[in-house]
Amino acid sequence: MTCIGGHEVYEGIVGSNGIQPYDIMCLFISLAYISISLDATGLLRFLAFWVAKRGGVSGVRLYCLLYLFFLAYALVVGNDPVILSGTPFLVYLTHVADMNPIAWLFAQFTACNMASVVLVSSNPTNLVLAGAYSLSFLTYTANTILPFLASSLCVLPTLVFWSFSTAQYIPRTVNQPDIDPRVALIDKPGAIFGSGLLVTTLAVLVGTSAAGLSVSVWQVTVPAGLLMLARDVAHDLNLATLLPKLFSDDGKPGTSGQDEGRDPENIPSDAVLRNDPVEMVNIPDGMERSPQATFPAHSDLEDALTLHSPNKTTLQSLVSSLRHRLPTLTAVFPRLPLALLPFAFSMFTLIQGISATGWLDVFTHWWTAYADRTGPVGVVFLMGLISVLLCNFCGTNIGATILLASVLQSWTEQHQPSPRMRAGALYALALGSNYGAFSTTFPASLAGLLWRGILVQKGIEVQTHQFAKLNFVTIAVAMTVGCGVLIAQLYVVY
Repeated sequence: MTCIGGHEVYEGIVGSNGIQPYDIMCLFISLAYISISLDATGLLRFLAFWVAKRGGVSGVRLYCLLYLFFLAYALVVGNDPVILSGTPFLVYLTHVADMNPIAWLFAQFTACNMASVVLVSSNPTNLVLAGAYSLSFLTYTANTILPFLASSLCVLPTLVFWSFSTAQYIPRTVNQPDIDPRVALIDKPGAIFGSGLLVTTLAVLVGTSAAGLSVSVWQVTVPAGLLMLARDVAHDLNLATLLPKLFSDDGKPGTSGQDEGRDPENIPSDAVLRNDPVEMVNIPDGMERSPQATFPAHSDLEDALTLHSPNKTTLQSLVSSLRHRLPTLTAVFPRLPLALLPFAFSMFTLIQGISATGWLDVFTHWWTAYADRTGPVGVVFLMGLISVLLCNFCGTNIGATILLASVLQSWTEQHQPSPRMRAGALYALALGSNYGAFSTTFPASLAGLLWRGILVQKGIEVQTHQFAKLNFVTIAVAMTVGCGVLIAQLYVVY
């Protein structure tokens, strides 16, 4: 007897019971491209430097402002772009200010993963839940916004006065880098275009979902992603023709026509190539703005194409040409979460196999027996606990969410729980699958693996036991407060 047959594989890709894996992945990858491309314009670094300037020399004030900034930014773009650029930014900021970076990095990681619970589009786990229960984007956000706000407001004093209360982590005074935030914004037109496109796309998603229109989410997000891609290509090709007119081969100003004697420092910001979002913040005050200073010294794309190649020289020349002609694309594409596609489809298929072999009915029976005895309060707190724990042992929060959402679907269809019980279990799972990222292990989420990889690249090593120890109180406070507010909300609404 086979556990997973052709039918299970088909449903793991096309979907069943309201969950459409291909639709979810199209939405997530499209919005990820827009967000990462927007990040490559330098917008996050510009805003982060601007916020840091408002913090002054007070360490606690700066810490709180950056925490709130990462919350707000991740609320719109999701957690991955904040991890990509926010992490190196904090490494640079703490290095210049001669501070221990741990407290600042944990504040950022916690904030961006809490904020990802609010919008359906911010995390694949949210997309799974919304699809499983046919929730509109507006309904989902309306039920998660209050638990998120309460959690985020309580976590901040926990970080400041408990986890990192000594001056070793958050000094009373800080020495900020003397840098103009505008230097970090290397593509202002791109930042404006990308911001407008992202906000418009999210508004259309919310509008069509709230209006009950039969429009698949991929029909909204894929065209938006392609539009951002077209803009990036046009931007790169335009610069490829512009820069040779401004510079000679040795990097000095051109000597022909109207560009004779032109100072490279006076080139408009939209004529400066976008850099690798992970590397850009390492450039100290007085950053060069010449073309030679804007290309990454290392390319993931180049490594991927030249590995084990019989003709590395030709491929390296090709990649080098691509990096110079299409610098935005070669910076953005290696950072797209494309590895998520086979992983997510495999998890969807695995759950179909679990259902086919009868294990899903067993899990549903256990959950039903518990829910009948404990009521809404027990349902919320146990689902919150289970979802956080399973994030660490079920192939990241995506695997945990797919499994638990299937159990809840089966429970709802077979036993028809009350709306209060149903909503309590669903939104407790939403909280746990997002907050579980900052619990005990890095593989609890893809964001955790990405965060650790960037830190290793920057020479900062956070051990697993240190990660778990520093997160223990934070996750306890976040989940307790979030679930408490959710329970109160259930008794008011239902």
